[in-house]
Amino acid sequence: MATKEQIAKIVQLRGTGHSLEEIAEIVGLSKSSIAYQLQILKKRSKKLGHLDVFSTALIGALGAAGGIALALLLEQTRKE
Repeated sequence: MATKEQIAKIVQLRGTGHSLEEIAEIVGLSKSSIAYQLQILKKRSKKLGHLDVFSTALIGALGAAGGIALALLLEQTRKE
């Protein structure tokens, strides 16, 4: 099972174009575990909306201060 920090790192790395193999090596999980976590995130995004899943994944690893920064970043992105 992946930790909140690992899930946040998976989201970050996949979002910046890294392959499953690269992510697995960096995060310290198997390639199949990475694929599984991404599949779970994809299913959740269909239910909750992609921004909610993305921010939840990152806030879990960042804590309150990081969550505030992320909220400000998302708000700025929505305005553009």
